[in-house]
Amino acid sequence: MGQITWREVSVAWAQASELAGFTEADVAAMGQGQLDRLRQLSGDRARGFLAGRALIRALVQRIRGGDAVLLDSRCDRCGGDHGRPRSAGVSLSVSHAGDLVVVAAAAGIIRLGVDVEPEGAAGRVNEVGSLFPDGASPDIAGWTRIEAAVKADGRGFEVDPSAVMLLEGSPDIHPRVWSAVLPGGPARIEVATLAGPPGYVLSAAVG
Repeated sequence: MGQITWREVSVAWAQASELAGFTEADVAAMGQGQLDRLRQLSGDRARGFLAGRALIRALVQRIRGGDAVLLDSRCDRCGGDHGRPRSAGVSLSVSHAGDLVVVAAAAGIIRLGVDVEPEGAAGRVNEVGSLFPDGASPDIAGWTRIEAAVKADGRGFEVDPSAVMLLEGSPDIHPRVWSAVLPGGPARIEVATLAGPPGYVLSAAVG
């Protein structure tokens, strides 16, 4: 398990297969909707869900204090329990890459997004390229910045990723910060690629 802090955002990660001790009972304590969702999953997806909820609980307890962590992940469109996780007074974002789970958390209600991809994922680069018809597709790091930004915006891939502009900031600031400009968005979102788990590229966005 690892953790980094950027702009008062805590980002934690763990390999789902190595994170033990968080059980169905722990998920049930986070709300019936969370338990219902877990029971719809199996195998690697269930392990990834458990790991993500374990990281969420640890981060929320650290930020807010107390033991109880209730989550609401109802989808804004259909009402199903597969939407972005929410907890009172804390903003959250989750990303998965194979066995790795990453959670970003911050106090207050802010626009927040996180994304992670394996380094050198050629197949993923080719897949992403199809979303950029003008041929100016990003590398893996650039893609994680775009995906973190659209998550922070809240509309996700209702926003055309090829329409997201990333304006690079000063090279003297570390980590370097990009300003993401999204069509129809109320304001710029700041995004940075962080020093995350070895072998992966991780970006976080705040607005």
